[in-house]
Amino acid sequence: MFATSRRLLALLLALATVAAACADDEPAATEDTSDGASTDEDRCAANQAAGTITYVSGFDFAASPGIIDVVVAEAEGYFDEMCLDVELMGGFAPSNGPLVAAGQAQMSAASSFGEMVNNNVNGDADLVAVGQLGHTGVEALVVPADGAIAELTDLPGTTVGIKGDLPYTIQSMLGLAGVERGTFDEVLLEGFDPIAHLELDIDALPVYKSNEPGQLDAAGIDYVLFDPVDYDVPASFGVYFTSASFLAEHPTAVEDFVRAALRGFQFSLDDPDAAVAHAFERIEAAGNPAFLFAESEAFRWGVESALVTDHTPDGLGYGQIDAAGLAEEVALLTQVGVFDAEPDTASMIDTSVVDGLYDGTELIWPGPAGE
Repeated sequence: MFATSRRLLALLLALATVAAACADDEPAATEDTSDGASTDEDRCAANQAAGTITYVSGFDFAASPGIIDVVVAEAEGYFDEMCLDVELMGGFAPSNGPLVAAGQAQMSAASSFGEMVNNNVNGDADLVAVGQLGHTGVEALVVPADGAIAELTDLPGTTVGIKGDLPYTIQSMLGLAGVERGTFDEVLLEGFDPIAHLELDIDALPVYKSNEPGQLDAAGIDYVLFDPVDYDVPASFGVYFTSASFLAEHPTAVEDFVRAALRGFQFSLDDPDAAVAHAFERIEAAGNPAFLFAESEAFRWGVESALVTDHTPDGLGYGQIDAAGLAEEVALLTQVGVFDAEPDTASMIDTSVVDGLYDGTELIWPGPAGE
């Protein structure tokens, strides 16, 4: 039933569905923006001048931070209120950076800041993080309960099944535990069925805490989960990004896209059933190439939204960037060999976009372009 990772990538990149309609020509409210120099009418015109903003998702229209919030913002009309014309396109996170860098899409959310940085380093891209929902990792490592691995230090000499690559958070966790990549075998797996995978000749399986553990629990399969959170691994997920050029040309459009998405995130916290229903409507309309299910998406949102709310640093609103934490993430990835030399991440982060959307930890809504 499941496609291979490569086939899934091809299918997801082929998806494109038009979403939000153009906003009303005249906003109902007038109010100075933060610099006191522009009116709401000016801001609305500036947002409309950005044209169609194509957002490409990280994994179909799954109920995940960085995806469901954008889906909800479109469905609930939040982009319309910001005078934005937004098109939603299903995608696959590793390939989204090049699409945004090439101008084929304008907004996306990376599965980690490290992933976005890697796109910049290896693709000579100009991607900039403008928001951060997840301040921890969403991945973990599963081993059979009766297997040979009791501690991470037991991994050398074993076989790890991977889907595409070993997730960055797992690489960092192993590095902190003193386990070097290359001391264990890695085999490429097909599909996303953890039950079938653990029946193969493998000793460990990287998973999303919001996906495979739920399937294993439902099947009554015992396992041990090594969670990077327990190892204090600096990590991230649901990182909004755009290109530096698009941000420079259309700053208010980027700001109000993020504002609407964060409003969608809060809606999803307040009414998770309605939010997941919005997501699954999109999933079905796209043909469901990733074979997602309504029940599993509800589980995914429950786990991942809790990771956001539980790990957002004190004093920050949802979506605000912890630049120091992101720098630590990249420093550790450099230490474990993902990067040959530590990249300069300061130029890849713009905290001002999302910081300007908050009054303390309260999102300013509807904002200067809204009603």
